[in-house]
Amino acid sequence: MIFSASELERYSRQILINNIGGTGQRKLKLSRILVIGAGGLGSPVLTYLASVGIGTIGIIDYDKVELSNLQRQFIHSVKTIGSNKALSARKYINYLNPEINTDIYDYKIKLDNCDKIILNYDIVIDASDNFKTRFIVSDSCDRLNKPYIMGAVRSYEGQVSTFTPYEENEESILNPRLRDLYSEENIKSDEIGCKEEGVLGVTTGLIGTLMATEAIKLIVGIGNTLIGKLLLVDLLNMRFEEIRYKRK
Repeated sequence: MIFSASELERYSRQILINNIGGTGQRKLKLSRILVIGAGGLGSPVLTYLASVGIGTIGIIDYDKVELSNLQRQFIHSVKTIGSNKALSARKYINYLNPEINTDIYDYKIKLDNCDKIILNYDIVIDASDNFKTRFIVSDSCDRLNKPYIMGAVRSYEGQVSTFTPYEENEESILNPRLRDLYSEENIKSDEIGCKEEGVLGVTTGLIGTLMATEAIKLIVGIGNTLIGKLLLVDLLNMRFEEIRYKRK
């Protein structure tokens, strides 16, 4: 694959990184990533995927931009209030990096359509705001052998993990699934969203950035990822904790 002159200039600083280089940049350009949710978490995820040079980004979001979103969802603006978030996100990406291809799904992801959508991508990043969607998407990724990156936030706190349950770890045991980390029954009675408790913009910014970083490492094949590990972030007390978990 030949990079255009503008691409070589745009990505020159990351091509200089030893474990990325031209080979890693080609991998990024050939990759296809699906991002579910173009809100608080989706904003940094989409920004850094487009900036790093992901070839094709799919965006799923059926919601509309509201004024209360702009405190943390910085890919939108007062000019896009009332617009579909996926379409607003595409405009932002085209402004940031017009050489990125974007696929738009301006409807809700559900049991009867998730497999068909996810099948077209290499990695799925779940930036949704509820565990009902996360279980649907993670189950689909399990069936289709697609890496699944999950993030969740509330107030000053966030968490990130990466799932590849179709692969074995160093102990020759299959990697854990989302359902090995969370119980769907317990989540139903315990889940609190940002509408009830609130969320700080820097929390979604940091967690979304970590999610994008996980995807970049998976594509290029570098570094240590959060497979089998849950990263807990508490920005109020500036604490980072890593919890290991296994397949049940």
